[in-house]
Amino acid sequence: MRYRRSSDAAFDLNLAPILDIIISVVPMLLLSIAFVQVKMIETPVPQAVAEAIQRADEKEETQVKLMVSAQKGFTFEVVNKGHTQKFEVPRRSNEWDYDGLQKVAFEVKQQNPQVFKLDMAPEGDVNLNDLVLMMDKLRKDAADRKIAFVDPKNGEKLETTLLFPSISFANVMGD
Repeated sequence: MRYRRSSDAAFDLNLAPILDIIISVVPMLLLSIAFVQVKMIETPVPQAVAEAIQRADEKEETQVKLMVSAQKGFTFEVVNKGHTQKFEVPRRSNEWDYDGLQKVAFEVKQQNPQVFKLDMAPEGDVNLNDLVLMMDKLRKDAADRKIAFVDPKNGEKLETTLLFPSISFANVMGD
């Protein structure tokens, strides 16, 4: 017996399963995309400063906080054993006073040489590029003036030009 091939080559292809797969895969791919990217700028610090930062995290006696506002400018708040000091650097003619910021940061550092950590609390109206410039100014003294501190590991007196190399944002969740 011979089978006859039909000359009719037209047939229906069922694309429903393929469309079901595409419909379910596309939302999964969209959900797997990272919409927020966290970037870190790693900068080396001397080992003695890194150890001082680590020890200061364990026993925070003095806290330095910098509030940044586009209207008011900069406000340093230093809390030492329950006593609070405030230092203000207002904006000059609608411009950030970076020289004043660094001058006051140096004064705060001279009064608290063991503190290397600063909590920054910018308001929502502060530009990210301005925040990066502020962090650069707060990290190291531009005039390369030295600040003496005692190494807690061996009691040796050391000098550094770093002001606040460890900066964290105090209001990430919002105020």
